[in-house]
Amino acid sequence: MSHSIDGIYPSSVENPTSLQELSSFLEQANSSGLSVVPWGGGTRIGVGNIPSSYDLALDMTRHTAHLEHIAGDMTVVVDSGVRIADLSIMLKKQEQRLPFEVKDAERATVGGSVASNAPGRRQSSTGGIRDWVIGMQTVLADGTVTKSGGRVVKNVQGYDMHRLHTGAFGTLGVISQVAFKLVPLPVDHQTIIAWFEDEESAQEVGVKLVNGLISPEVISLISGSLGSAVINAASESPNSHESWTLVVRLGGGIRSVKRQVSEVTGAVGAGGAAGYAILDKTQDAICWMTLAEFEENTDLSIRVTARTKNALDISHQILSNSKEETGSSSCPSAICDLGFGAMTVLVKESNDEKALSLVTDIASLVAQKGGSFVVEKCSLAVKQQIDVFSDVGSSLDLMLRVKAQLDPVNTLNPGRFVGKI
Repeated sequence: MSHSIDGIYPSSVENPTSLQELSSFLEQANSSGLSVVPWGGGTRIGVGNIPSSYDLALDMTRHTAHLEHIAGDMTVVVDSGVRIADLSIMLKKQEQRLPFEVKDAERATVGGSVASNAPGRRQSSTGGIRDWVIGMQTVLADGTVTKSGGRVVKNVQGYDMHRLHTGAFGTLGVISQVAFKLVPLPVDHQTIIAWFEDEESAQEVGVKLVNGLISPEVISLISGSLGSAVINAASESPNSHESWTLVVRLGGGIRSVKRQVSEVTGAVGAGGAAGYAILDKTQDAICWMTLAEFEENTDLSIRVTARTKNALDISHQILSNSKEETGSSSCPSAICDLGFGAMTVLVKESNDEKALSLVTDIASLVAQKGGSFVVEKCSLAVKQQIDVFSDVGSSLDLMLRVKAQLDPVNTLNPGRFVGKI
């Protein structure tokens, strides 16, 4: 049977195709004392603590009947099982798009992406998923259907309960339908990479671009062996040693993008870059594929959210603490989103002892610098010894009370969220 989580298999799998079926399945499971884990495309199902109980997998991928694109209002209302890639193709026909992007969009569903508050590279310019959800329909553990927000921006009213469910990992209710605000599809886009021999110069140029007159769709500072991998894969200037690499993606009208390219190349040139490349379409695809494949094929992934300066400080400290040989696959790499204040630490090959040590180091640094973290990927042996979410302090009491109010029997995703709720 599929739908295993951390080596645990459910007794059964249900595939609701309608709101009525979804409500009925949950009502029956709740009254029978069964624990339920909602599933979307499975791209982020591994994020979370080990389930304390897992009886029923609720596969939402067939819950796709409703899709209403209100092009004039630049909004869309869509059932949670719809794939992000399929939705994007439909919106593109009207020259619109979702303001956010997620990894593995061909598999990722609307519901799973919202429930896990899935990160994406475009956060530099548009923020996260939570910022673009204007309405939501959810089903509570006992089968009760609830709604919050609205279908058009001017109609949004009442409590923003959809914000509570965004990033709650399905512990408070199962998302049935979501309304998003949309943005225009840019006419043109361009990716530029620039590499630096010292960290300070790369950071300074990156922060200046974030605070400058242009607004890059993506601006990430990549450290460690991944930085060199991006250069080698996407440019004609091979790099044999570790570099600090800026990856900048620009979007807009043709003239706007041309002006932005000039601004970026001027800034990296004046900032002491060792080199830069304006990528053609083939190189562009290779660049983003390299990043995606590196992230996919890592043993350990830890995402930190903090103020940009603090995220950069944490990244610097983590890489400085690593005493392994430069370029080793077990040496950490980091991707810092300079516009959003998020940083992901990636280790391609990591044994359990080193993974635990790195998690401990990051937990200590986050406590000092402020922010939060989540261990998004690690071995089962490591997960058994930690809470993959950072300590939320006194907020845990409030979270427990909300959980008790909305899911008193602890039916939904038991043990998997912050504090092993």
